[in-house]
Amino acid sequence: MDKKTVLITEDDKDIAQFISTALEEAGYKVISVYDGVKAIEILQEQEIHLIILDIMMPVFSGYWFCDVFKKNPLTKDIPVIFISALNDEEDIKRGMELGASAYLTKPFKIQRLVDAVNSLV
Repeated sequence: MDKKTVLITEDDKDIAQFISTALEEAGYKVISVYDGVKAIEILQEQEIHLIILDIMMPVFSGYWFCDVFKKNPLTKDIPVIFISALNDEEDIKRGMELGASAYLTKPFKIQRLVDAVNSLV
C-alpha cells in the first residue's frame, strides 16, 4: 500500500521538523515547505492527501491560502489542518469557515495532531 502524502506548510523549521518526524513515524510520506508559494508548486506536481497549514507565514497567510485552495475544484477536497499560535475564538471560527477540517493551537500535543491526520486521511 502506498504511503499517504502530507504537505506541511510551516515557516518555523523546528516545528516543521517535529511534525514531519512524528508523521513519518506514523507511516506517512511528508513534504515540508516554508511558505505558501512553494506549497502551491508542490500541489501542482504531486498528489497530496492532507495539508497541515500555519496561518502566519511569509508572502501570504494560511487563511488566504486555504480560501483559494478550497475554491479550486482540483484541491477543494483535500483536508486542511490549521496549526497556529492564533488561539482567539474568532481566529478558530474563521479557519473553520474557510474550510479547515481541524484547527490546533500552538503549543499542541503531537499525538493530537497525529490522531487528527489519521482520522482525515
